[in-house]
Amino acid sequence: MKPFSFSKAERIKEKKIFENLYSSGNISFSKTKKIKAVYFFAEDEQTLFPKVAVAVSKKAGTAVWRNRMKRLLREAYRVNKLPVTEYCKEKKKQLYLILSPFLLNQKENRKIALVDVMPDVKEILHTILRNEG
Repeated sequence: MKPFSFSKAERIKEKKIFENLYSSGNISFSKTKKIKAVYFFAEDEQTLFPKVAVAVSKKAGTAVWRNRMKRLLREAYRVNKLPVTEYCKEKKKQLYLILSPFLLNQKENRKIALVDVMPDVKEILHTILRNEG
């Protein structure tokens, strides 16, 4: 994997993994409660990089706003994924992660930018590594 890419292989697509994450995954919130992460680590020898998905509820806003939010969350993860990837390789663990907005919605945040999302995603990624390690 390239250090700053976000390829199709790094995305969660299987329904079974989503069900496992939502039923038995750990939940972490950013300090500002803007972003929520559902994650779990699995012992896996084959793939040693994190698999990530981004989910935004229909209640959050219009399709345009939700799609922008997904793009921003993916970009924030892509830029800050290096420590997480290194941790997974070092510990030989597979991380499954779903990022979603928690208190962000279109009513309060008409215009949203990467600056609004980036610190929270970075904080969540560090929290996940701190709790696991």
